[in-house]
Amino acid sequence: MAYTIFETFVGAGGAHIGFCENGFISKYVNDIEPTCLKTLTYNNPEIKETAYIDNGSILDIEPKELLKKTNMKKGELDVFFGGIVCKGFSLAGEKSPNDERNYFYHKQIELVEEVQPKISLIENVPGIVNAKVLALDTPLEIKEEVDLLWKELENFKGLKAKLRKENNITPKLEEQGKVLRKKKETILKDLENKGYFVSVLEDIYAMYQKIGYRVSHKVLNSAWYGSSTKRERIIIVAIRDDIKEEFNFPVPTHMDDSLMRNLDKDLKSKKYQKANTVNFALSLIDYSNIDDLDNKPMNHAPKTVERFKYIPEGENIAKNIDKLPEHLKISRFYSRGSTMRLHGDKPSPTLVPGHSNFPVHPREHRSISVREASVITGFPLDYKFFGSHTKRCEHVGNAVPPQLSSALAKSCIEFLKQIDNKSFDLIYKPIAKNLNINNIYFPEVIDNIIQQRVYL
Repeated sequence: MAYTIFETFVGAGGAHIGFCENGFISKYVNDIEPTCLKTLTYNNPEIKETAYIDNGSILDIEPKELLKKTNMKKGELDVFFGGIVCKGFSLAGEKSPNDERNYFYHKQIELVEEVQPKISLIENVPGIVNAKVLALDTPLEIKEEVDLLWKELENFKGLKAKLRKENNITPKLEEQGKVLRKKKETILKDLENKGYFVSVLEDIYAMYQKIGYRVSHKVLNSAWYGSSTKRERIIIVAIRDDIKEEFNFPVPTHMDDSLMRNLDKDLKSKKYQKANTVNFALSLIDYSNIDDLDNKPMNHAPKTVERFKYIPEGENIAKNIDKLPEHLKISRFYSRGSTMRLHGDKPSPTLVPGHSNFPVHPREHRSISVREASVITGFPLDYKFFGSHTKRCEHVGNAVPPQLSSALAKSCIEFLKQIDNKSFDLIYKPIAKNLNINNIYFPEVIDNIIQQRVYL
């Protein structure tokens, strides 16, 4: 039996790959970035036949129109997957408590309420566990004050980055930064004291429960399931209240000592396959294919290449800054993406591109290519990405590693089969008994027999 799936924030298709390789049929995909959908549909052409493809903002989706566009009935969908944009919850950068992107989960749950899938999954960064946002009823003047300060912080960050490159950071600029940070601390404390903050995770739980779903969550590591990157993601699972079966999160299959964080205590003594490494992923790539544009190395400036030579495997430039000759020295504060050299014999850290760059290759003095990053993440070897180099890096950097989504898909199938078996016991077994049929295990067989009896 084929199960069905809707996906919002589908991106380049990391989650999509994992579900569809396990037999799920895509009925709806959504992403606001057109190059993402071009990448998705080029590599997964069957979507054009089975799914409604929506290249708009999730905020513009009309919940009641969604079922009409997909020709589905309320309660019929098996899985609704939402890889909610996580910029507001990410630990990187200045996180505004009033960032519009913080509230996309409200719309996601509104869509779930209308569609009523059996399983709703939200995927996000682990930082959502401690994330807080402004309550929707926060006074407008408070929201405007927050927006103004965070705009100042972003502008200051951009100016400082520019002056750092010019080696022209002044004491006056440093003092300006201290003032802004103090203002930020003060306003955050004031918002907390006045009760304007709400916990994102608690809010998600409350919203799901209000529409008739029970909720659980777990932080999972992609490397646990065979990916060569130890990217951690929180998976929030909501099950419709009328379904009494229990959902089980996927059990890890791969492990090493560096991956034990967030692992359940009862799983720590289990035997696992060895975790896949960066070198393992790179060994799969056909480097003789000169037509693979996604495997074209970046053309770094000569000084950048020289700096890369001073970064040992598995370390970053900040730790080795004193080893650089004077003409190559830079600030210890530097883009993480382009100054960390991957360790070939370990799983990669989370691949987040900075300034269009991924981390440095384990042995070569260059950033890894889009292809190398995609294979480390777990994309198929021939997966083609579209858009500028920056966009293609983002497609990979934002993706759910396919091995993780495949493990989740298997857990969903295990859960859905429990429902099917229960339906069989309640509906088909009595029919079989009345027809004096023994050892019938497949509903479609009984359906055929019933049709024949009626015909006769």
